[in-house]
Amino acid sequence: MSVCWLLVLLVAVGAPQMAHGQDELFQQGNQFYQAEDWGEAISAYENLLAAGFEGSDLYYNLGNAYFKSGELGRSILNWERAAAIQPGDPDLRANLDLAGSLTIDVIEPLPELWLLGVWSWWLHLIPHTALVFFVAGSWLLLAGGSITRILGRSDGSIGWGTRAASIGAVVLVLSGANLVVRELGMGRADRGVILVEAVQVRSAPSEDEDLTLFEIHQGTRVRIDQRAGLWAEVVLEDGKVGWVPLEAMGVI
Repeated sequence: MSVCWLLVLLVAVGAPQMAHGQDELFQQGNQFYQAEDWGEAISAYENLLAAGFEGSDLYYNLGNAYFKSGELGRSILNWERAAAIQPGDPDLRANLDLAGSLTIDVIEPLPELWLLGVWSWWLHLIPHTALVFFVAGSWLLLAGGSITRILGRSDGSIGWGTRAASIGAVVLVLSGANLVVRELGMGRADRGVILVEAVQVRSAPSEDEDLTLFEIHQGTRVRIDQRAGLWAEVVLEDGKVGWVPLEAMGVI
């Protein structure tokens, strides 16, 4: 029972709503965007983030504003943050593909293990909002079926309750596990986007230029393996590894 209540709590947490003042600030940012005042739009959206609100629409609009202002790295960063909340969105995918074509670094990804591909497919099979409804609906089906099975006065109602409770339990386990994994970020490595024009990647967390391995540029996406003080060890999609200053990137 405690697991079910945990899932219900995650449902509530997974669907944040803007307060009245936050909604006004969001609409204000949209108005600045429509007026092509990119700086003021960015300021309004960033103030919302600073106030603790996050959402795919907010990150999407902020990414658009940064792109219009010519900040490719920050536009990719915010679109990736939006995609983490709402994977599979075609507009986000189109924007990320466009931005990727404008980056300097051409990186050929290593082939993905089929097991990791299956895991990623299952994890992002259902959009987050729909997944929340699946969890809530399956919990209600399980509860309703269980009550009907216990209080049913006929074989038909008891049988219906048993089937409903069984279906609800199966869907709740599958969708609930998916939601828990997403909310807690289990098995998900930190990722980042390079925000500066260019940064040298070094073999150790040091300012020593003799340790430079190669250089990467604004908009390049990396996986963060570990941190050491003000440095992060990053892995590129082609498998190259090295250290860069944390201040050179934004964490997705």
